[in-house]
Amino acid sequence: MANLHLRAASRASAARTLLVFSSILSRQSHEVFRKKNAALGGGQRRSQASRPATMVCGAAAADARKGGSDPTDVGYSRFDASDFVILDQIGEIKFGKDAPTTVFVGGGSSIRLYAARLNPDRAKYEPGDVGSQILVLKEHTRAAGDLGRREWAAYQQLGIDNFSVIPSAKDPTNFAPVIGTFVTQTVAGITEDELSVWTVTRYEDLDRTALGLARAIASRNYAADKIKRIYRRICAGAVSALLTTHTGGLAHGGLDASAVVIVRGGTDDDDLGEVQSGLSSFGYCANLNAKTPEMASPYLTAATLAGSAGRRGLDKDPVLAGVVARKEDMRRLGIALLEILIEATRTTPFWQTTPKPSSDGSPDIVPSPSALGTTFPLGGGTPVWDEFRKKAQDANGAAELCAILSDDGDAGWDFLGLLLGMNEGDNPLLQLTRAESHPFVA
Repeated sequence: MANLHLRAASRASAARTLLVFSSILSRQSHEVFRKKNAALGGGQRRSQASRPATMVCGAAAADARKGGSDPTDVGYSRFDASDFVILDQIGEIKFGKDAPTTVFVGGGSSIRLYAARLNPDRAKYEPGDVGSQILVLKEHTRAAGDLGRREWAAYQQLGIDNFSVIPSAKDPTNFAPVIGTFVTQTVAGITEDELSVWTVTRYEDLDRTALGLARAIASRNYAADKIKRIYRRICAGAVSALLTTHTGGLAHGGLDASAVVIVRGGTDDDDLGEVQSGLSSFGYCANLNAKTPEMASPYLTAATLAGSAGRRGLDKDPVLAGVVARKEDMRRLGIALLEILIEATRTTPFWQTTPKPSSDGSPDIVPSPSALGTTFPLGGGTPVWDEFRKKAQDANGAAELCAILSDDGDAGWDFLGLLLGMNEGDNPLLQLTRAESHPFVA
């Protein structure tokens, strides 16, 4: 799997350290970016408005290099590499050859995380406090560049971006903020024409997951009513974001608890009741309407996501593939939201299978679905959800979880059941619309 290695330091102390590093590293990092810019455009700032809004992805990028076209044309952006000064590398997500994600990402690629700042010439033109903030640059190298391209394209297609030449008028309330994008040659690249896709986020948003907030809540021993109020806000934002994604023609494709993020609030006791959540990590998203990989580019096809969910052979049936991709998104979001509540309430993992001794006395190896993934198979439907609910109500360590979900006439159970109790014949878009307007989150 992809492994994220981040330095174990508090956000405040890390920021102070990075500011100390800035004066030492700024000249060196500027030279790195200067060389990349020189290779891409003679060191001169390009007019982004004059560039076509085309997306070049995967094999198409390789074909573009051979054909002499510009593989850096991946869409409009209001930033380029010369706008930033790298302060330090703070982490790296590596994709190994044996990682499950290599069905989408080639082995040997990575996402490198750098702390950075806007250079003074650019910072003075930025609104608000962006010009003075520590930022995070995510460099998607080699095949992982496709993840960056998909995320870039998804934000623009959904109308929630604020990094185009003319940013969307929509307020991306339920999505993790991405404030910029650009393309360079790869830092420390293997070949001269190796490209990286970069996305720009705020340092303060790093690791702002709903799961992390749930663990903090558990440590503070809040009353069930307060946990319920916060949890309902988390569920509302996440479901709303997924409905926006699906009605916008995309499936997320990479949903888990780490993709449910806190967009606003949740930093202290005073604003916990006003938490705003959303979704992030759109690197695996698929086009729900495309019939071929060429039509889907830069996204994956719905058939690809359906295949990863165990429903293979749907390449010739894009409509059914789209239904499966939607259902898989909803199943995965339901699992993520359930995991968040389990963390917040310190629920004992009653759903796990306890290994039983075999006939010779040695323990059998029995799968233990600690992440709930195998507990709710795609298409398991109402019977599976009802069985889980009964186990929870009978378990000794799940009383607080059951109290929160059973309040207001079992509203929480009904809400999660729309995501985790779908039957084969259910319409996923209708189910998701019902979930978004359900009394539990309304």
